[in-house]
Amino acid sequence: MVTLPPIQQPTPVPTQTPTERSIPEPTATPKFTFTPKSAVTRGVAGQDNSWTVLVYIMGDTDLEAYALVDLLELEEVVGDENTNIVVLIDRSSDPTHSDGEVLGLGNFSDTKLLQFGADGIESWDGSSELNMGTSETLESFIAFSLAEFPADNTALILWDHGGGWKGMGPDESDGHDLLTLPELRTAISGGLSEVGLNQFDLIGMDACLMATYEVAHAVDGLTRYLLASEALEPGHGWDYRALATLLGQSAVQAADLGVALTDGFERQAKEWKTSGDITLSLLDMAHFDDFTESFRTILSDVAVAPGPTAPRMRTATTRVPKYGSSPDPSISTHYIDLAAFVADWFDWNPLLLADFESALDDLVIYKVAGPANERSTGLSIYFPSEEAYSEASYFDDPIHSQWASFLQEYLTDGAELPEESYPKIDPDSVEHGTEPDGIYISAGLEPGSSENVAEVNLYYGVVDPADGHLYYIGEEGGYFDGDEQEVFVSAFYDFSILSISDGEDEIYAYSELWWEEELMFVDVPLAYVPPEQFGTDDPAHDIILSLGFDEDETIFSEIFYSVDEYGQWGEISLDPDGMISPLVQMWDEEAGELYWVDSDDDTALWADKELLQYSYSPLPTGLEVWIELEVIDFGGNSDWVEISTTTP
Repeated sequence: MVTLPPIQQPTPVPTQTPTERSIPEPTATPKFTFTPKSAVTRGVAGQDNSWTVLVYIMGDTDLEAYALVDLLELEEVVGDENTNIVVLIDRSSDPTHSDGEVLGLGNFSDTKLLQFGADGIESWDGSSELNMGTSETLESFIAFSLAEFPADNTALILWDHGGGWKGMGPDESDGHDLLTLPELRTAISGGLSEVGLNQFDLIGMDACLMATYEVAHAVDGLTRYLLASEALEPGHGWDYRALATLLGQSAVQAADLGVALTDGFERQAKEWKTSGDITLSLLDMAHFDDFTESFRTILSDVAVAPGPTAPRMRTATTRVPKYGSSPDPSISTHYIDLAAFVADWFDWNPLLLADFESALDDLVIYKVAGPANERSTGLSIYFPSEEAYSEASYFDDPIHSQWASFLQEYLTDGAELPEESYPKIDPDSVEHGTEPDGIYISAGLEPGSSENVAEVNLYYGVVDPADGHLYYIGEEGGYFDGDEQEVFVSAFYDFSILSISDGEDEIYAYSELWWEEELMFVDVPLAYVPPEQFGTDDPAHDIILSLGFDEDETIFSEIFYSVDEYGQWGEISLDPDGMISPLVQMWDEEAGELYWVDSDDDTALWADKELLQYSYSPLPTGLEVWIELEVIDFGGNSDWVEISTTTP
């Protein structure tokens, strides 16, 4: 049995309202100029089976090592006379990302243009360090490559960290420049126009969180099909050997290529044991306008809904798949599955809902999803549950203006709820009881305070015998039930706790858990310090450990994700000589809120994934435990009741 670790002199990590991020000014973009080192085979237009696939690898990030793996995969797919794969890849000068050599090009740190064609792999001479976060670079790459390698079928694959409506990137060597959605649309439109084309046959985004309503709007009219992931992608991303489906075929349709890439991604994820929470969906963009119209009709119909809809909308966000989620909502992406969300709260007009779901079926023609995301439907949407977690810049892009206006009205209504309507627990109604397998707690709400209730949460904490401090170490969803006259809230805690061991030490960790059928999924906030930061004042990296447990409590999925200061998510490879330590929550009496703290070096573990083990075990007998039952309205206003007990 583990004992509660001492957490002395914690460093506060307050939960803060997101502010507009200051993005450094990018450096000037060198002119895009490349020439072949030798004669190369050009594209062949006029044949149905000719393909040109452009791959835009923004590898000047901590994902650089995975970019090299993907180049080696492409090496196995050298094209035939009717297929050219053209790659623009930017690498990093940061030796901590990767120092690997690839394709006989050495450990380069600039930008290279590579052609995988009938004559093998050709590296073109030309521009050195390009800023891949600018629309000019992407536009030039598209125009140049399609002019040099014309074909009847074209595809563009964008590779890097993804942030949904925030775009892709960053390019670290060029001021951490992000390729925003407006820049993305401008670049694709401009590049196609220069060669007389209207759209790609397929645009793929090998990045996290890009299968969103906002991204689909950005590329609408610029591609026949869109391939992207709602969820976070594991670092290895897609398996580019799937492009071999183009070779030696009489005719490959864009949809067939999308299916091949999707199946290859799933197959590789299973091989790498990262398939627990993957998603990838193929959208037929010919149906996007119809889908958008059906969604807008639903939004317009809200005005005639029976009863308030805003509380039901926030409640729905707690019951549908979420992507890029963190126990700390200030760093969450606030992306939720769009169709699952609508189906959960829009229940007064079955005909409109049926039209919406039919339009989705026409739009999403193929998808895969891991066990954690089996209910994912193929397209997500940005929905921060309250104003404190929204970002003002989201509302600047007019391309999704109707949804943005609807969302802004919801957030404003929540922020302006009158104080007399806030949820209030009746202290005389509180009941709790300890049983052998846990403790339950329930309470009723006072009359007039339940109309806007949207969410119930259970938080549990333990008092460290060594210092007497209370540390919150977990949260789960609770329940509310009743009618307009009487509402009850309740929750149950089984006195278990997540512990993490590196083979030498074992410590408790904060966990947010949920269930999908018989499978349990857990997000664990951690602080990570790589060895090069030991002894420095550099802040630890915020990371999220995503775990999946099967019905036998065996781990079937284990991925570490990081979030940078620009809100971009991606898998992080931990240096086994680095250290990780759990983040827990403490209560700030003066501010009246919880805040996150990082434990000290005495409670850190080696960041060696091969050594780390995880288990849920009962808390030690006789330990003081605090249980907090919180009820929240859709504006984020809350009331709570807490009790103290000892573990049986």
